[in-house]
Amino acid sequence: MKAFFKERIKAVFVVLVLMQLMSCANIVPPTGGDTDTTPPKLLSMSPEDSVLNQRVKKIVLHFNKFVEVRDLDKHLTLSPLLAFPPTVTAIGKRVEIKLTDSLLKDNTTYKIALGNAITDNRERTPYSNFTYTFSTGSYFDSMEVKGQVRDMLSGQPDTGMSVVLYHAETFNDSMILSKKPVYLARTDGRGSFRFTGLPQSNFRIFAIADADNNTIYDMTKEHIGFLDSTIVSKQASDSGTLLLYTSLAEKRTLVKDSLLNDSLRRVSEQFVGRVTSKGKNALAYSVVADTISKDKGTFELTQPLQIKLNAVLKTLDSAKVFLSYLSSGVEAEASRSITHDTSSLYIRDAWLPETRYTLRLVKGWAIDSSGNELPPGRYQFVTKSLDDYAKFQIRVGKPYSDSQHVMLVIQDKDTLYHQTLKDSIVTLQLLKPGKCKIIVFHDLNGNGTWDPGNVLVKRQPEFVFQHESEVILKAGWEHEVDFKYVPAASAHETRAHSEREKNGKFKMSEE
Repeated sequence: MKAFFKERIKAVFVVLVLMQLMSCANIVPPTGGDTDTTPPKLLSMSPEDSVLNQRVKKIVLHFNKFVEVRDLDKHLTLSPLLAFPPTVTAIGKRVEIKLTDSLLKDNTTYKIALGNAITDNRERTPYSNFTYTFSTGSYFDSMEVKGQVRDMLSGQPDTGMSVVLYHAETFNDSMILSKKPVYLARTDGRGSFRFTGLPQSNFRIFAIADADNNTIYDMTKEHIGFLDSTIVSKQASDSGTLLLYTSLAEKRTLVKDSLLNDSLRRVSEQFVGRVTSKGKNALAYSVVADTISKDKGTFELTQPLQIKLNAVLKTLDSAKVFLSYLSSGVEAEASRSITHDTSSLYIRDAWLPETRYTLRLVKGWAIDSSGNELPPGRYQFVTKSLDDYAKFQIRVGKPYSDSQHVMLVIQDKDTLYHQTLKDSIVTLQLLKPGKCKIIVFHDLNGNGTWDPGNVLVKRQPEFVFQHESEVILKAGWEHEVDFKYVPAASAHETRAHSEREKNGKFKMSEE
């Protein structure tokens, strides 16, 4: 019996020692090794690419590593489109593409493109630009259509657009709003697109933003570009490059309006110098110009003085609003004007540079909609120097300098100038330093504002001419520029705008 217990004790002791040793061991996870950034490699496909006389129902792709399918709606294109798109599924190292046989038409060339949808399932490195072509007939269609899409306002390539084709002989204007197109392509990073494998036929072409990913134009929120006339698919060697300009359907201006209808500059929303009245119905207002450093010129010569109210204004006694300035050490009254809305007052004057102004709001100067008097206040500010601003002269040649063209000079989101061109020279003063753009648009209807296109009435957007580059304005400088429009490079513009081809020089004076 004693021997039995000794053996049991030894066994328990051994187990405890082993458990202690295991608990003391450092468990180190295996290292993952170097990151594999190589894309998946296609080993085989069935059926083979470019087969004739086959109604392909299923395509199987075999890769050398595990793959997945991502963002298929973004990358998948099928030409011509089917009522139901193909299904694309990743299973381990295999990808299956299935089509509905009953939807395939006779004697038609089909092309499937997956873009970057197939990726490594670990690092998500894409197998790029996969395409597969087959024909249900005895030949491949070989015609093409290519071109570029640009935004009319910016002049820049419009990337990620859906370019669609409809058969011209069966097209009517309402189809763009309700019926899927026959062919679809997407613009690349340069705004370029290309349809290949097309039959020889007449088409209507459109470029839509397609935010809903349904290949149907939604005129309430998607911008669109189109050509007025029918296009013809051609052999690659004969195919010209089309240029489509996009715009939103609804009315819009080139830049946001300013806070004041008669002011082209937006007033800063950084309100300081806050004053608060006492009592139950406390009311605060803010004055833009009241600055921490009252000895340094910080107030813009080009903007009104704004008093921002935190309650609705009911009555204003302008006789109790005083504005004065120091002239040769003597305080003089300024010839100010006051306008207001329900939430702000705007005080204007022909501000003198490097001058100290004082604003006095005496008791009873304003009452809000609740019958509360706004508290009185006194504010001082100093205007900027003329050397803080730039002067800008723009020389405009024919045919821009006529009553059918409007010029805008835009800095950030502010419109510095917006006028119909009547003279060959435009001179602007008191401009803030910084980059600015010069834009001229062809005001066909003479309303002074830019009008976008309307696809339903086949009206193109009013054409916008942008100066060849941004101009950098410097404080204290006088700048001179000859307006010069540079057409889109290597693109054949199908719209007949003779004014696009211009001669001009760009010159900047630093004197």
